[in-house]
Amino acid sequence: MTAYRQLEERFRRIATLEQAISVLHWDTASMMPSGGAAARTEQLATLRLIAHQHLTAPEVEGLLNEAEMAGNALDDWQRANLREMRRRWLHAASVPGALVEAESRACSECEAVWRKARPQNDFAAVLPGLQQVLRLEREIAAVKAERFETSSPTKLFSISTSPEGRSRRSTACSARSRVFCPICSKQS
Repeated sequence: MTAYRQLEERFRRIATLEQAISVLHWDTASMMPSGGAAARTEQLATLRLIAHQHLTAPEVEGLLNEAEMAGNALDDWQRANLREMRRRWLHAASVPGALVEAESRACSECEAVWRKARPQNDFAAVLPGLQQVLRLEREIAAVKAERFETSSPTKLFSISTSPEGRSRRSTACSARSRVFCPICSKQS
């Protein structure tokens, strides 16, 4: 089996894990009993870590390199798909699995608090969870900024959202970020 076919199969499994995560999120929002939040938090964190481990396994970099060297044997769609695989791998490989897991837990825990606070308009109850999520997101951004050798949050955002590492709308995004994001307004 060619390196590209092995990557296709690996990314198919990753997509299946991500679909399971989506179903769990849907169930959390629509059907889950209120007492299920702690178990759901662990389920989501575990599945996100497993997906991350599949994406960042040591053999993936070699498969990407091998598939890129055989690029002439791939059609246009496959070459574009390979670029997206490389982009996803680069971003995932820059973030330790423990941080992925911690971020997942923090987001789930914060959402559970928000679901209880929202009907009572007790948004102050959500603040500690939001602060934890923000701290972890900043940590992820710092790790990625070091990996991609940039200190600009807007540049990092365009790298993460564009296969080529740039965005045609980056100027508009930068302007919006400066207005709405205190971090971006200080650092852009």
